[in-house]
Amino acid sequence: MLNQQRAQIYGQRDRIFVKEELNDDVREMLELEVTQRVETGLADEEGPWKLIAWLEQVQPPFMSGERLFPSFGLALLLKELNKSSDLRSSTLELITRAIDTENAHHLRAIENLLDTTEQNLETQIASREDTLDAYFDGLRDMEDNERPRPQKIVEEINNLLGMQLKLNNEQLRALGEDPQDLREDIRNILSSQLTVLYASRVIAAVQNRFGEALGEKFEISNWEDAADKITEAAEGALKRRRARLVGESGQIQHDIDNLLPRDASAGSANDTTKLQLLLSLSQGARADFDQKTHRQIKRVFARFTYAFLIAQLLEGQKAEDVIDDVLGHLEEAEEALRFAWGEREYGRLSANAQTLSDFGVAAKQAFGEERLNETVASLGESDREALIEAIGQYALNEVHRQLLLGATSELWVEYLTRIEALRVSIGLEAYAQRDPLVQYKSRASEMFTQLVEDIRGLVISRVFAYQPRPVEITPVETANVPTTTASTPQSDNGKKKKRRRH
Repeated sequence: MLNQQRAQIYGQRDRIFVKEELNDDVREMLELEVTQRVETGLADEEGPWKLIAWLEQVQPPFMSGERLFPSFGLALLLKELNKSSDLRSSTLELITRAIDTENAHHLRAIENLLDTTEQNLETQIASREDTLDAYFDGLRDMEDNERPRPQKIVEEINNLLGMQLKLNNEQLRALGEDPQDLREDIRNILSSQLTVLYASRVIAAVQNRFGEALGEKFEISNWEDAADKITEAAEGALKRRRARLVGESGQIQHDIDNLLPRDASAGSANDTTKLQLLLSLSQGARADFDQKTHRQIKRVFARFTYAFLIAQLLEGQKAEDVIDDVLGHLEEAEEALRFAWGEREYGRLSANAQTLSDFGVAAKQAFGEERLNETVASLGESDREALIEAIGQYALNEVHRQLLLGATSELWVEYLTRIEALRVSIGLEAYAQRDPLVQYKSRASEMFTQLVEDIRGLVISRVFAYQPRPVEITPVETANVPTTTASTPQSDNGKKKKRRRH
């Protein structure tokens, strides 16, 4: 089986080496990958934001000549922006919608995180309580003179539970007199400390999610209380963030006024200007101090994301329509990238080129051998464009060749390593009354199928990444915003509150 797989992979590599045009191969991979991703993304119960994130990664915006070619998501935003003639108000409205959809997503994610954490917390408490009960049952069967001293009992309990329970002097004294009288108290201490621990983890995760402090520390009595307070604090932090960015006299309005000329309108500004505006407003830069170099630096950060608004624009659409739209956009992106490569390579080669032959294979493909001795200076505008197109086609084709070869070689080596590991471990199947050879063939076949898919995915993830001109975006200068984490919540015996649902 491995020999057949090796022959298939090596045959594919040889074909990549000798085939002149590889664009059709890459386009076929692109169609398969996009179809699979779109169908999966639209079926996601959280919405297609993961699809949007993948598309942004696969084809980020890039410069093609003087034009900024957008990603698929930015192209959808541009259509929304062009619906209004007032560029300032439409930009502010679009960003407000983006922040609102992002905040709504954060709150749903926090709600899910709280539910999942609650289930894990209940499991952990139950498991540790069973361990605690078993230990106290053992103490009950001991004679008074055989029972360990209170400090020793606490030490053994802490080792069994894998955590440090905190008992006061009165509790320690009661533990020495009759441990059974303190069993319920220790169960409550266990539950309280685990609740505080899990609440602290959720708070850290929430603050890390959107970079906003939840505020001052708060005390909790139980998980429902903690969940209510965390949700309330998260809502407050998101409201403060929204007010700071797009509220009355917010930063975004101020930044729009600074970035746009006074007479700018949707009609006067071209698409590249609008896209650069959207990209600049979504990023911020703040002064910071680098502890390693001991120098002041500027750190770039995301002020908000458009991904959830873009995903909202796709909701309700049919998968076939979205697939056609995405493939159509990526086809235009390939044409723009081809032009960008052609223009870049033409500028580099023409500096020293005397005749068309100095442009190599591309000139021959564009004009044939009979014109290779013509001088570069004699080229008309149409011939120059044809030459740039041919150079771009050749350059992009070579990029595809290197991508296909690199992805195939890289993943094939990893596959051989996994197959060898499978060969070593497959003998254990005999202990489960299964034929090792049958199991080996089955798993190896599944792994090879996955290898082919992984090669396709790796090629597509890089096919638009090789860009001759990166996009230069100047992030908006912002004031430092406190991002310190909230203090760890403390246990409290306060009144239980009803948890709100979103």
